[in-house]
Amino acid sequence: MLACPGLHHEQAEHTYFAARHSDVHHGLRHPDLAVGFPFRATRQLFGPTAIDLDAPRHRPARQQVSWFTTRHMPTWNRTAVIPVIDDLIERAATDTPLDVIKTFAEPLPTRVICRILGLPDHEWPWVWKQLRPVIRHIADPRTGMQAALASRDILSDRLRHAVRTGVPHGSLLQRLCANAPSDSAVDRTAEPIRTALLLLAAGTETTAAAVGNLLWCLQRRPHTWDEVAAGTIPAEAVVTESLRLHPPLHSTVRFARRDLTLGDTAIPKGAQVQLLLAAANRDPARIGASPSWDPHRPPQAHHAFGGGPHACVGAQLALTEMKFLLTALTQRFELAGPTHPAGRFRAGPFHYPTELPVRLIPRTTPA
Repeated sequence: MLACPGLHHEQAEHTYFAARHSDVHHGLRHPDLAVGFPFRATRQLFGPTAIDLDAPRHRPARQQVSWFTTRHMPTWNRTAVIPVIDDLIERAATDTPLDVIKTFAEPLPTRVICRILGLPDHEWPWVWKQLRPVIRHIADPRTGMQAALASRDILSDRLRHAVRTGVPHGSLLQRLCANAPSDSAVDRTAEPIRTALLLLAAGTETTAAAVGNLLWCLQRRPHTWDEVAAGTIPAEAVVTESLRLHPPLHSTVRFARRDLTLGDTAIPKGAQVQLLLAAANRDPARIGASPSWDPHRPPQAHHAFGGGPHACVGAQLALTEMKFLLTALTQRFELAGPTHPAGRFRAGPFHYPTELPVRLIPRTTPA
């Protein structure tokens, strides 16, 4: 598809597919390509939130979820990211084979977002389980809507209970409720609960996928693990290359609000446009002849977190979790390689291995 001029058009689905880096880059920023669509899965599950509102309603909604900027990250690092990573590392201090998806990729972002919101740390397995129907429906809106709505309601009730009984001061749920308009007609917590639900869903699945893909890349290239441990390559460069080559979300959708042109292709009003993030990240016109893994590659912008006005608000949090985890793992463990190849990868827009057994050997002297 990258070699073909213009966008690929699937007439039966009235959908255009953008794969070239330049087309995806402009598509993410095009003022006439909208995210808002009344039957979008996230809209049906969470109501109108920043993820599927367009200007001018998008800006105030985005401010509600903009809690992961450079200004806020020191707080979340101190209270959530570092304590969770330290605990996960201690629990993994064995040289027996373990599944790093279950050991790190799933619990890390779930425990971190629970701590940030103000939910008890020990509830993370329950939260992860309740989110499964929600994530499945978002990944494939044609299936599982009733199960997703039921799980959403259960999670909503848990968040309301937390607000009623008192969430920790300084937690994000407490801050969201404190900032809610005092003149809400029915329930002042309704909007904060919707925002918290969105953050639970968005802050777990994509970061779990990103961590899983990072560890999968390193399992296949143990010399890079050693380079990070020795300090010859920054952990951030390895994280960036993993996100470029294997973004957790492979595509995102937009809708044409009017007739427009993207790249060399005329797109009619009402058409759906799939922006293929993974393909754009591998476009030879952007990164050179070889799109394969190369953490020594000069830093380049990628689309693992989208781009434009709807770029991922939690990108800084995800990057921090991945960078801190990789640094801690390489300092404490040697990578002995896989016990057997990774299992199958999850199909659909969220892309990462379902299991990844490896052997981590505790270092006699931490790096």
